[in-house]
Amino acid sequence: MQDGAPGAPAKGVLDLVSQAARMLLGLILLAMVLLNVVNAFSRYALSYVVIGIDELLVFAMIWMVMIGMLLVTADRSHIALEIVTGRVGPRGRAALALLHHAVIAVTCAYAAWQSYKFVSRVIAIHQTSMALELPMFIPHGAITIGLAGTALISIVLAYRDIRDLVSGRLVESVV
Repeated sequence: MQDGAPGAPAKGVLDLVSQAARMLLGLILLAMVLLNVVNAFSRYALSYVVIGIDELLVFAMIWMVMIGMLLVTADRSHIALEIVTGRVGPRGRAALALLHHAVIAVTCAYAAWQSYKFVSRVIAIHQTSMALELPMFIPHGAITIGLAGTALISIVLAYRDIRDLVSGRLVESVV
């Protein structure tokens, strides 16, 4: 997209958000590696168990997966059956992409709603983790946010797929 084209500023903002999310994923991964090294050194060299590191690692992994799911969806890089998409033309690929995004949107929206209801119950009973006593809505909320965000991104992508199918733009762009 050219700088003067409609939607260019929005694409720039989305690129910045994507870069920030990728940076956040990298920082979370580095922190996890550091925590794992500290945990291993403490256990085996000092014979001392640091309480809560395992919990933090599990919670961080949940957040990494959910943030990654958002990025993969936005990049349209979910696993695809290329044996099917490689055998159809541009309109067929666009129709399959539309179906793919519609299914993701519906299933993730449903799962996000169920997750939200569960997180609401976790908040109501003030459930905390065993070792660090962190509120359990933190890891469970990651799932709700990831699923809801994926549903929203899929809706936007499905809208773009419909727009491209109707306008015929995909013929030039999808070959």
